[in-house]
Amino acid sequence: MFLSADEPSRSVRGVGADDGAVGATTLIVGGNGHPVGRAPSERERYEDLVAWTQGHYPGARETFRWSAQDYESHNLVPFVGALPRGGGVIRFATGFAKWGLTNGPAAAIRLAGEIQGVPRDAMPAWVRTIGTRLTVPADLARGVAENAKIGAAAAAGWAQAVGTAVPVPRPADGDGAVASRGGRPVGVSTVAGETRAVTAVCPHLGGVLRWNDAECTWDCPLHASRFAADGTRIEGPATRDLRRLG
Repeated sequence: MFLSADEPSRSVRGVGADDGAVGATTLIVGGNGHPVGRAPSERERYEDLVAWTQGHYPGARETFRWSAQDYESHNLVPFVGALPRGGGVIRFATGFAKWGLTNGPAAAIRLAGEIQGVPRDAMPAWVRTIGTRLTVPADLARGVAENAKIGAAAAAGWAQAVGTAVPVPRPADGDGAVASRGGRPVGVSTVAGETRAVTAVCPHLGGVLRWNDAECTWDCPLHASRFAADGTRIEGPATRDLRRLG
C-alpha cells in the first residue's frame, strides 16, 4: 500500500492473485476525505479521484466506488477497552481513524486478552502503552477547534435554509435541496424518479442536513448522522428517522 505525503491525500493498493483476486489486478484508490456533510459535492470528489487515477494509471477502468465513515479521537489514539459505566461487561473499539487494517487486529488482541484474564504485564508492550490515555493541551485545543467548526456548520446551515422558501423547483434525479417552510428546514430530493420531502433537521442535535449527491442521502455536518432520501436513518448518533412530509 502506498500513501501520499502531500494534499489532497491519495492511497493506492493493488489486489492481485496472491490476495485472492480473480483475473486482472484490481487497484484500490482512496482519497479526498472530508468530514461528513461538509463537502460542496461528494460527486465531484469521486470524479476528481477517478481523473487522478486515470492520469497516473492510463487504461484503468472504474468498476466500483464507495465511501466510508471513520471515527477518530482528538489525540488520534483509538478507544479500546471496557465501556465506561458498562459494568465491566461491555467492551468496545473505535476511533481507528482510517487505520482499521492495523488498529482492528491490535484492538482484537487486547480485548481478547482482557476477556481471557491475561495479566497486563503478560501482554505486548504496546497494549500497555495505548491502554493509558493522557489528555494534553494540544488534544484540548483540537477539540475546541472541531467544536468551533461544528458551530459554524450549524449556523451556516440554518442561515441558508431560512433564506430559501418553499416551494422550490423539483430537483433533477439524484439531486436534493433544502428550503424553509414556516421557518423550519425541509429537504426535497428526487431519486429514481420519485420526489420526496422530509424534515431537514437532524434529530440528534438540530443540525440542518445537507444533500449527498453521490450516495443520495441526507447527511448531518455536525456529528455525521446519515439518512436515506425517504428519511430512514442509516447511521447515528441520531436514533430515529426523519419525519416524512410528502
